Amino acid sequence: MARIGITTAIAFLAWGIFSATSVAQDTKDEMERTVEGDHPLSAALKFAESRSEYIQKNIRDYSARLIKRERIDGKLQNYQFINVKMRCEQTRDGEVIPMAVFMQYLAPKSLRDRRVLYVEGENNGRILVRKGGVSLQHVKLRIDPTSAGARRESNYPITDVGFDKVIRRLIERLVEDMEKDPSGENTKVTSFRGAQVGQRDCTRIQVVHPKPLGGVDYHQANLFVDDELKLPIRLTVHDWPEKEGQELPLIEEYTYVDLKVNVGLEDSEFSAKKLESKSDESAKTASND
Repeated sequence: MARIGITTAIAFLAWGIFSATSVAQDTKDEMERTVEGDHPLSAALKFAESRSEYIQKNIRDYSARLIKRERIDGKLQNYQFINVKMRCEQTRDGEVIPMAVFMQYLAPKSLRDRRVLYVEGENNGRILVRKGGVSLQHVKLRIDPTSAGARRESNYPITDVGFDKVIRRLIERLVEDMEKDPSGENTKVTSFRGAQVGQRDCTRIQVVHPKPLGGVDYHQANLFVDDELKLPIRLTVHDWPEKEGQELPLIEEYTYVDLKVNVGLEDSEFSAKKLESKSDESAKTASND
């Protein structure tokens, strides 16, 4: 198990997230090709497309705690714990309600109580940020979501947050993989029934590229789709090890816990005032350091 900072370790124990991200023993099944001669990824692509259609039709908003870790510019970052409230673009009484995201960082200490707000079409397309951390907790910025500054601590801009965007990126990646390995000889896809993320029953889809050939940019990816919610609640992506038998280097990892969907988030949840309010959860976290 990789070493983590003391703040993050305490957070794991305090919030019970360590157990929430554990994966139970599951049952392995080779994903059957839908038609003889199909690419190994064909069934996975069809599965992703069906989930994308479900999300578009059924998910209006959600709240969750996101645990993420990413490799940025070759360096594996610390775990980040973030409370997320997300509203998908939708229509109410003939009025288009824009996509909106509010994030509040709980850990690590250097980012604690950072607040990030984005409402599509507002604030000249900028993100509103309260920096957070020990020394910059009251500093407020307006940032272009695609700028280098906004991407310094994340592989994806806030405009790409949301299960609909996650599935869309997954579909794009699957299509790219099929183009890079058209014969399917360097692609193995396996479905695992009975996987669990915390107490949530999931289907795990694992994609493995045994060799770094044809421009394929990852060795192994594991997607966990909640069987009840039909949403992707965990994703891990790994690189090839330098030597056979070594632990697979992590590229990125995302887990959603305490997920609640279609909770009816009000406009007030995406108001600039959210950057000002005192967080009880941040205060509790501070007492743990």
